[in-house]
Amino acid sequence: MVSEALGADVSWDGTARAVSINLDTGGGSGGSDDRRVADVIQSISPSVVAIVGNVGSQAQMAGGSGVIIRSGGDILTNAHVVDGMDNIVVVLHDGSAYNGRVRFIDHESDLAVVRIDRLGLPIVTFAQADVMVGDTVIAIGTPLSFSLRNSATKGIISGLDRGVSGGYALIQTDASINAGNSGGPLVNLNGEVVGINSSKFAGFGIEGIGFSIPADTVRFVLSHFDRYGEVRRAGISANLEESWAAQRGLPTREGLHVTSSSGITREEGLQSGDTILAIDGVNVHSQVDFNERMKNYSRGDSAEFRIWRGSEATTIRLTLN
Repeated sequence: MVSEALGADVSWDGTARAVSINLDTGGGSGGSDDRRVADVIQSISPSVVAIVGNVGSQAQMAGGSGVIIRSGGDILTNAHVVDGMDNIVVVLHDGSAYNGRVRFIDHESDLAVVRIDRLGLPIVTFAQADVMVGDTVIAIGTPLSFSLRNSATKGIISGLDRGVSGGYALIQTDASINAGNSGGPLVNLNGEVVGINSSKFAGFGIEGIGFSIPADTVRFVLSHFDRYGEVRRAGISANLEESWAAQRGLPTREGLHVTSSSGITREEGLQSGDTILAIDGVNVHSQVDFNERMKNYSRGDSAEFRIWRGSEATTIRLTLN
């Protein structure tokens, strides 16, 4: 029945031969969804921190947010939050403050890890399942002012695979994200982190457009931090250019144009003027597509590139470096 599909309790009274429909299934004025949101906020807030410090020659105060990823004191945040920051202080949910130091930083993904000297911290859990457009999410952080520490806003996943930064695909959300939310978590209703809030389109008449770094990119970066102390990306020795449509975010089937090729990449056959169509059978139409594919490889691996050369398509195998 439609009523049941909407979440109502439907019962049949055989004596009165009548249907009873109860739309208030939440056990209170807020409803079950609101109660679930409140429970998630309560459960994850102890793992969300505020980060403050001094930046610039005038030693101006700046700040952001972060999430605890290891009980021994590792805090994940955005690279732009702590880049150039002096006298880093991490403030925990209970108000206690600890000096922090940057342990790892990667500007391309906009992720960094800060270490504090504290044991037994509560850690976040990163989502393993794919998110879907329309999923309810919660953003937690320290927007605008330190006095607003651990503020929470609710919204939905507005879009996936957004290529707005030229780096990796991002999650788009309409959950309110303001200055200072950077580095804080975007959380699903299971209390799992689906993304790290990183940036926001801002301007007159623009609102409800925020972006988060997906959990799979976070795992990729953290695995490299742990193994190498930096992110060692696989790639090719070539300069690539997006099509006009891709540069403007329009749907396109065009590939990436090779403007120059050098080193082993040129020796193995990739030439200036070629167009890369696919890598190991997966189509690439933009630099973000290319970067996402490269997350699956390590330096020294090889991959089959399908390219367009002249008036025909062909394949070559390239060693990634």
